Amino acid sequence: MLGEQLDAIRATASDGGVTVTVDLHGKPVGLEFAREAFARTPSALAEAVRRLADRAAADALAQGMAVLTDVLPAGLIGDR
Repeated sequence: MLGEQLDAIRATASDGGVTVTVDLHGKPVGLEFAREAFARTPSALAEAVRRLADRAAADALAQGMAVLTDVLPAGLIGDR
């Protein structure tokens, strides 16, 4: 059950026509580009993907920590 909860975690970040979705480990599992995204230079588009992947990964990690905090003994993960 816990493994299934963690495996199901996904986080998405979007900006300027770029949408990146990652799993709990920050691995990209989805990448979408709207037409407006292609108005950027290739390097700006790559930077947007990296930035959004980092943002989504931080969110996915926070979701994972919330799941673990609910099931592990008090004090084992940070302060609660």
